[in-house]
Amino acid sequence: MLVAACAGGVAYAEPSHLLVRNALIFSMADGQKAPFKGYFSVRSDGVIDHIGPGAPPKDLQADQDMDLHGHWVMPGFISAHSHLWQAAYRGLAADQTLMGWITALYSGKASVARPEDIYWFTLDGALDHLAHGVTAAYNFNYGGASPKMVVQTDRLQFQAETASGIRFVHGLEPLPGKADVSLAKARQHVGDFLAWSAGQHVGSTFLSVMINGGTGFHDTGDVAKIEGTLMREYHLSNQSHYLEPPENVSAQQARFHWFEDEGILGPHLIFGHFIHTTPEIIARSVKAGASMVWNPLSNGRLASGTADIPAYLKAGLRVGMGEDGEASADLADPFENMRTGLYAIRDKYQSAAIMSPYDVVRLHTRGSADVLEVGDRLGSLEAGKFADFLVIDPTNLGYVFDPYATLVFAAAQENLEQVYVGGVLMVEHGKPLKQDFAHVRQEADRRVAASVQH
Repeated sequence: MLVAACAGGVAYAEPSHLLVRNALIFSMADGQKAPFKGYFSVRSDGVIDHIGPGAPPKDLQADQDMDLHGHWVMPGFISAHSHLWQAAYRGLAADQTLMGWITALYSGKASVARPEDIYWFTLDGALDHLAHGVTAAYNFNYGGASPKMVVQTDRLQFQAETASGIRFVHGLEPLPGKADVSLAKARQHVGDFLAWSAGQHVGSTFLSVMINGGTGFHDTGDVAKIEGTLMREYHLSNQSHYLEPPENVSAQQARFHWFEDEGILGPHLIFGHFIHTTPEIIARSVKAGASMVWNPLSNGRLASGTADIPAYLKAGLRVGMGEDGEASADLADPFENMRTGLYAIRDKYQSAAIMSPYDVVRLHTRGSADVLEVGDRLGSLEAGKFADFLVIDPTNLGYVFDPYATLVFAAAQENLEQVYVGGVLMVEHGKPLKQDFAHVRQEADRRVAASVQH
């Protein structure tokens, strides 16, 4: 049932910051699958205070009153798995699968980038995500090519995330440079960063710090032991790339027990990609409360395979969606990501009924928020949650038989009119408003060119 979120009989005390009326709202709230024509208002702290069908109450006032004339509103997309700095390296290693692509990027092009370069690359990627309607992202930060770069690079990326205006989970590399697998060094590095970040006046765009897990890429359990210890000592969650490439699947699967043995497997573990699983791995992950992030665009680009999302969901695994990095997905476009994923699943099952357009919209909003442990603040348009939303112009989308089908099958970047974060307009017709995006992109491109010629 749709209910305006205000106490019955209580007058609206102060004007809201923003009142949105006459919108077709895809709220993505539980029990509200059907979009409804209605309104919502936003407080000065960026939180929705009232939402409901029909016209707003006459005594609900706002500093800014916006009539959308029937245009569509939905929650901002959430990328639960991104590498923002990789925006500088689109199109790299076009004929390589994962390991060849990693070599080309990490041991090749990015290895000569300086910390200040990574700042601009990260800002470029964050603004590009926002321009495409991604209002929150988990960012796997690049630790740098050497241990000496780690501290400076991590902090500069945090500052770039902040400057962009995107909401972010800062993915922290726990092992400085990964040259020396030492608990003492990892503990000092993580502790120092947490103390530093706590002193930054970021506001609500900073969601949390999580560990960029590396257990799935190592041949011993030493890294898992360190990660488990850091998670417990600092109360951190962990997102680990795991079971992504199709090569050496048995060897990858054999590492699963390290997640269990070291106390990593649980509700604070997110598996990134998680394609080449087994029923036993899924069952044990579900029992422990773990989750995963599906990255259709990069999985297709790198020929990694198609995660069996319907089977995961049926088993009870929590699933979100990610844009991954623009060096592997090339586009930070959630519309393309949803379409690519839905088509891949339907091809896999040879069934058009196996997954619906609504399902993928929910995974890219509510699902991602849940995986990132911010479902109480993000992922749907409800009273008490942040007003992170998109305005979509349906004028050229044709007759609408099913609004979710139109949203997933037909809507594109050109239909995205506006992007709001906390009720603040951040992007209009693809142009970020809080930063000079053209300058940022030119600066990033210039720095890539300089490093390539180095």
